[in-house]
Amino acid sequence: MKTQTVSKILAGLAALLCTIPAVAQVDLQIRSRQLPGWDLRAREGRCEVKVWVDNRAEVRMRGDRIFVRTLEGSRAHNEDSQCSQSLPLNAVADFRVNQLAGRSRINLVQPPNRGNNFTALIEIEDQQGGGDNYAFEVTWRAEPNVTNSPAPFFDEVRACQDLVRRRFQAQNGAGAYLDFDNFADRQGQDNDRMGNGNRRNSRNNNGTEMIRGQGTARSRDESRDVTYSCTIDTSRNRVISGIYRYTGEASRSFGNTRLR
Repeated sequence: MKTQTVSKILAGLAALLCTIPAVAQVDLQIRSRQLPGWDLRAREGRCEVKVWVDNRAEVRMRGDRIFVRTLEGSRAHNEDSQCSQSLPLNAVADFRVNQLAGRSRINLVQPPNRGNNFTALIEIEDQQGGGDNYAFEVTWRAEPNVTNSPAPFFDEVRACQDLVRRRFQAQNGAGAYLDFDNFADRQGQDNDRMGNGNRRNSRNNNGTEMIRGQGTARSRDESRDVTYSCTIDTSRNRVISGIYRYTGEASRSFGNTRLR
């Protein structure tokens, strides 16, 4: 094929790509700034979240992290979000969202609760072109029985992932690494469910829960998808056990080393 012909084909492809609407799923992870008076011991907390959105985006909140996912349109970005404390990781009640700015409505899809690992999900759909700045305030308070529950800022998911990662590296050496998806599922050992499929109570009678998630394992010679699970003692804030398993087909290079 002549060089001129190839150049014309590439130019045509580039023009075609420019005409395709921007539809993407881009994760932006933000660590919220601390408002004056930051206090993890306070019984109530609030965050001021400010993001720029063009078309559709999701905002997830967990701990002191804010995740912005662009679903359609130009990439959303942070406009200086700040909080009075981290969103508690196991003791949230009366979670509210109050919109402060933005030309379209903000929708609270799910409040943080034990079933979703205390991850709030807010959806923004900007129905006019060009994008706009959105601002909303979220507030919460500690559960009434917070003094009898585990420390609200013990991150059970992170503790589980840390244990699984240590066991993976012990098997595969320092050259291999394990990446986890941002969000995990939580369920009680008794798997008690209501008829509509929702969890009645993810905490088992004996004070244990199961956390499950996914990730990707990589080494110099191989890459594989991974599922992991941990059993958590919720009364003592500790991980009882943690395992990982490989799923799907392996993607390999020319080396001989296999993931274990």
